[in-house]
Amino acid sequence: MTIVRTATLALSLAAVLSLATASVAMLPQDGTKPAGETPKQDGKKETGRKTPARPTKEERDAARAKAKWFERLDREDKAAIETAIGFAAPELPESAERLGANFANLKELRGKVVVLQTFSTRGAAGPAALKKTEEAALAAKLPTDDFVVIGVHTPDGAENAKAAIEKQKIALPVVLDADGSYCDQLGAFRKPIAYVVDRQGNIRYGGLSPEGVTNALKECAAEKFDESVEPKAREARTMAEATVPFPTYNTPVSSARDLRGKPAPEFFVERWYNATAAPNLAGKLTVIDFWATWCGPCIQAIPHMNEIANAYPNDVTCVGVSDESWRNFEEGTLKKRLSKSNFKYPVGIDPQARMKNAFGISGIPHVAVISSDGVVRWQGHPMSLNPQTMNELINANRALVGKSGGGAANRWQQAKK
Repeated sequence: MTIVRTATLALSLAAVLSLATASVAMLPQDGTKPAGETPKQDGKKETGRKTPARPTKEERDAARAKAKWFERLDREDKAAIETAIGFAAPELPESAERLGANFANLKELRGKVVVLQTFSTRGAAGPAALKKTEEAALAAKLPTDDFVVIGVHTPDGAENAKAAIEKQKIALPVVLDADGSYCDQLGAFRKPIAYVVDRQGNIRYGGLSPEGVTNALKECAAEKFDESVEPKAREARTMAEATVPFPTYNTPVSSARDLRGKPAPEFFVERWYNATAAPNLAGKLTVIDFWATWCGPCIQAIPHMNEIANAYPNDVTCVGVSDESWRNFEEGTLKKRLSKSNFKYPVGIDPQARMKNAFGISGIPHVAVISSDGVVRWQGHPMSLNPQTMNELINANRALVGKSGGGAANRWQQAKK
């Protein structure tokens, strides 16, 4: 076995929501036809069509077993990964540094089954995913020279990856994708993703679970390699930003810099109050509420923020950010009789006020709405963020996500802006 080790998150909205039921209904949670609409029937009975045969028990069992091959992924990751399935695995960029690899490119590995596992050494999840994938590959019990496991390190923590890989004694071949160009071609973003490339060089599966890696390896290893058959080329994709018109707002921005239409500052939270990890922002509008426990108007706006979070769970991620110290934040929540249950969205602290300072905020509460391409689209007082504005922004962001192939065509390139 050649195990390639590649190193690889005032007025309540409720008062106006009741007046905007039709508007909210225009935004079904799953992106399909709005609730309440039913297909028109023409009253004619169809004839001449055979009723499809129902799947047998064996077929249903096989489908359920195959479903266990895959991790549960959000729609953006799924959409991005699907664009790569069935096509030649992208070649490794010359600029991507190889660690512990005895190959220069994937062409040299044709004839073997290749497992690619994206990961980051910035947290524990990445190395853990890499180890699980390695163990899953070994569980296939194939000849050691018949397959290769390669770790692909994402841009997250790439600057310190070498030291982390050495410290964690990662022995698999690792490719450092410092600029994210390779991960963008795979459709991989922050979540570790496992792929299996068949002997011909085509990506057969993506988003695999450890069980899926084992079984996909067995399946692909059972196939014969035909050197005369080239992998299926994928048409060159334009990785440029999708251009989608967003609504513009002319209301003056007070107590902050007006960054509307400009790239948003880097998202940063030092510690989470009611969440174990940063929320997944990919493909969604991000509504950031800058607030503090000592701020009365901020406390009054919490129910409004809760209503926004509850109304659009599949399209919007709300986040509350305070620049208080952890001690002051805890004392403030006790004094105001606030608990984790008071918030229907993740709340964190950034004592260094990195995002707040980048926005130039001098008065709170202040909300910034950021589209999935990392551009600030709206700023203002949270109570001014009404259903009409939310519907306009959500519709535009949905169009952006659809045009960019799930919002993932160039997520790493966008994240660097």
